[in-house]
Amino acid sequence: MKKIGVVLGILAAFTFSVSGCSNKSASDSNKPKISAKAQNKISEYEGVIKSARSLNESGNYKASNKTLNGIRIADLSKSGFGSLKTEYFQLQKSNDAFLLKKAKKQNQTTTSNSNGDTTDLSTNNSFSTYPKFTGDYQFYNYDPDRLQSDLIIDSDGTVDQENTDGTSFHGVASISGYSQSGIRSYDVTTGTNKTKSINANVKIDVTWSNGQVETYYGYTSYDGNSVLTDGKSYHGDLVNEVWVKY
Repeated sequence: MKKIGVVLGILAAFTFSVSGCSNKSASDSNKPKISAKAQNKISEYEGVIKSARSLNESGNYKASNKTLNGIRIADLSKSGFGSLKTEYFQLQKSNDAFLLKKAKKQNQTTTSNSNGDTTDLSTNNSFSTYPKFTGDYQFYNYDPDRLQSDLIIDSDGTVDQENTDGTSFHGVASISGYSQSGIRSYDVTTGTNKTKSINANVKIDVTWSNGQVETYYGYTSYDGNSVLTDGKSYHGDLVNEVWVKY
């Protein structure tokens, strides 16, 4: 009887072991699998991140951001890219902080008054002439497949674009009077994608931290809100970017 008990114990242990392996296999099968193509892309992006980090640490912030342009942002939302996404936006945020500080410093000129005192003037103080175009804007043509959510323009020309995935882009803007008709936008008073031609009152040039320059044309809608449009076509009859101040 004692020998039979030992044998039964061994069989029970073996059965438990096999069952445990089966459960583990089942658990592993539930994990999302990363294709070889995706793994190759992850390895490629890891190299880009490494190079961008090195440039950031050596103070080459603009070059670091340009290196990050080698990463397709849409890929970062895919399975397996989570840690890369975190590093990407941490690096970009660090680069942007230093670049914006440098841009603001360069946008300041020093003049002397009759008493010999010095006063700092920002070339972006042109926004004080057009205060209605500073403030918070909302992306009008919302699309879940696009990043744009909110646009914030401060009186000193600092621009922040808040995105739907919690990230943000940063830049510095200048504004000037501008009169041109026939610029494409939406009739934002209708809440639809009905397009219209507008007469621009101002032009706003935004230099983003990656060096790219984007131009918006500002005007006032029929209901009195400030509106920005880049006037570009998107998916045929749509407008690429339209922002409404709220």
